[in-house]
This record gives sequence, C-alpha cells and structure tokens, in this order.
Amino acid sequence: MKKILSVFLATIFAIMLLAACSGNDSPSSNPTPTNTPATSSPSNDPAPTSSPAEVPAPADNFDTSRRIAVFTREDGSGTRDAFASITGVGDDMYLEAVVLTAGGELRSSVAGNEYGIGYVSVGSLNDTVKALTIGGVMPSADTIIDGSYAIQRPFLLVTNDEKDSNELVQDFIKFALSADGQEQLGTTWTSAGNTGDYTPAGLSGTLRIGGSTSVEPLMQLLQAAYIALNPDVSIEISGGGSGTGISEATSGVIDIGMSSRNLRDTEKDALNEYVIALDGVAVIVNTANPINNMDMETVREIFTGEKTVWNEVAG
Repeated sequence: MKKILSVFLATIFAIMLLAACSGNDSPSSNPTPTNTPATSSPSNDPAPTSSPAEVPAPADNFDTSRRIAVFTREDGSGTRDAFASITGVGDDMYLEAVVLTAGGELRSSVAGNEYGIGYVSVGSLNDTVKALTIGGVMPSADTIIDGSYAIQRPFLLVTNDEKDSNELVQDFIKFALSADGQEQLGTTWTSAGNTGDYTPAGLSGTLRIGGSTSVEPLMQLLQAAYIALNPDVSIEISGGGSGTGISEATSGVIDIGMSSRNLRDTEKDALNEYVIALDGVAVIVNTANPINNMDMETVREIFTGEKTVWNEVAG
C-alpha cells in the first residue's frame, strides 16, 4: 500500500512541475538564435554613418615651434647658383642645410619632411610638394616671361670652339632653337623665342650632352623629338650639374654642355652659349605646411640660417 502511495505522489509531483515549466513560456515567443543578430525597432536617433570621422587637414596640425629643415643643392649646381644669387643668400648658405645633388632628390626630401623647405626648377614641380608664391607671385610661364617672378634663370647649351664647328652639334642646336624644338617646352618652361621651322639635314653620328640636372628633363624631350626626325643620330645624355657640364664642354669631353645658370666672365672666353629656354626656381615646402607666400627677405633669412623655427616665419 505504501509503495502504491509513493508512486501516486511522485506522479502528481511530476505533473505539477511540468505545468509550472510550461507556464513560463509565452505561446508567441520565438527565441533568437545566438548566431543571428537581433533587429531593433526604429528610433528617432540619427542614422549611423559608415564613413570614418573627418581627419583635420595636415596644416591644422602644423607645429610652428618646430625647427625649419633646410634642403639645398650642391656647390656647382646651376640651380643653387641662380637661387643664391637672386635671393641674396650668396655664399652664406645655412651650414646645417642638407645638401643634395639632384632636383628630384631635393623635391623628394621636402615631400618626406613636414617641416622642410627647398628649391627646385619649375620643371621639376609635382603635386608631392607645394610651390610658394614669392611676393604674391606664383612661378609660371607668364610671370617668368614678364619678369614679375623674380627667381628665374636661363637654360643654356654651351660648346667650345672646336665642337661648335661640328655639323651635327650645330644641327642639334639649330633644332633646339627652332619652332619645332621650342614646342617641346610646353607649359613647363618659357621660350626665349625661336628661329623658325627646322629642316632635317639627314646627318648621322653620336652626340654627347651633359651637365645640369634641371635642363636634363627638357633635353630628354629634345632628344626624342630630334631623333624622330634624324633616325641615324644617337644622343647620350648625362647629368652632374651645371659646373660639370661647363667644365666638360670646355675640355671637349662632351660635345654640348647644359647649364642652368649664366656663364661667369672667366668661362665666357672659352665657350659659346645658346639660350634655349627660361626657367623659374620655385621655393617649395611640404604640402602640410600652411604657408603659401613668402617675401624674398624671408627666403634669404631662412637659407642663411637667420630664421630657424617656423613660428619666426608664420608668426
């Protein structure tokens, strides 16, 4: 009898427990699986954006208390010679300036240093750096030809007397000065005039041209255009700077020298010169620099080391 009563009570207890568990579930409930994101009901909050927060322009973070990193070209560079002469820097270039041997190398150094400043041929400019206006004037073909942009110089081809009498040398120079040759300047460099149409002479041989790295990009364009009209001619181009071009043209190591500065009085007696273009020398800073304009005196003070911190320039 006790055994039957125990079974009966256990059965009643199980039925009551099952009923209690069932009462806790809502008939309409539909549990969300743990690997499925739950959806939320609409709200009046602004819709979230998937784009990242705006990052302030680099100029907003420019620290004017930082030292100015000055970059310059080497002694013998026509670009340095013209820049130093026109700006009044002369022989007093800042002793802590980093010296580089090519315009492209200097441009890359300024592009990679937020607090850098330097100078390059207008023909070497690209959007990795910012060219400053000087006294409110931007370097351009128009401002160079009308003289309103002050930091400018000629591009020269130079030869000694022996090479100057060479038929192939004279034909190439004739082409460079012609309307056809001057077309190669495009909008990058400024023409000093042209001598009219060029007629190929059907010559053959090899020309060796060397010197200014600022003139070199233009020379490569002239090289391609000339060879297209004179397929039996080959032209070898080397850099080294204006000083090298003038020296090697004087000695006859090369046929034609490239110079991006005027000849000195001591050089004029040994060389013939031909102006093939006019070029501006742009003062460049990093694109993060908020400064857009500089007067000539400030340029001089920076490159002589009289001003060494950006807040002395930017106020």
